[in-house]
Amino acid sequence: MTKTPKRILFTRNLNSEQVEFGTKLNCLIDHHTFIRIDLCQLDQKTIDIINSGDYPNWIFTSQNAVRSLMQFQAKIQFDKVNKCYAVGEKTAELLKNIDLTAEIPQRQNAEALSHLLEEQSSESFLYFTGNLRQDTLINFFEEHDTPYKEIQVYETHLIQPEIDLENYDAICFCSPSAVHSFFKNYQLKNNQPCFAIGYTTAVALVDYSDNVMLADQTNVYALIQSCNQYLNS
Repeated sequence: MTKTPKRILFTRNLNSEQVEFGTKLNCLIDHHTFIRIDLCQLDQKTIDIINSGDYPNWIFTSQNAVRSLMQFQAKIQFDKVNKCYAVGEKTAELLKNIDLTAEIPQRQNAEALSHLLEEQSSESFLYFTGNLRQDTLINFFEEHDTPYKEIQVYETHLIQPEIDLENYDAICFCSPSAVHSFFKNYQLKNNQPCFAIGYTTAVALVDYSDNVMLADQTNVYALIQSCNQYLNS
């Protein structure tokens, strides 16, 4: 007998291939974005700081930060970068578009990156952030008296679309910002399971739910597979 398809809500937009992947696993996916990203326009003063060479080690914890800098490729002197660090393989892959090769911590989160940076704590760092960044790396810099400069290069805006949660068997989250945006307006129905794409997102979910699952890998397909294994097993 054919099983009834499970309905999954993704709190970010997916492409047609990702939705079709879920359909083949007997998972019907709806997707709505709960955040909007605006890339910042950097003034000449900020460009000069980036190009000064005073902070030769660069840190990116988001693909959005990389995309923001890509707007200014003609103005930024990337050859002054000594080392580059990224949280996440996709962020590191995007950095290759501006000829930067990034070192990635084994666990893809800011806490793991801070342990990696302990070996370089005498260096100075340029940290490209968003307006809702976490304090993990800033606390590390302060505690170790490490010279750093934070530059905000994108803004995250929280939005809440109208959704009937009764329709869903599980909810998937791909960022801490999406978690906070979702729970600002919604409460779970019948303790629906929440699936996180990565460790940092899972930590954010624990504040709102005791039914949290973590994907085996930090990508959408692995997240869908985790839902399928849980819901259709």
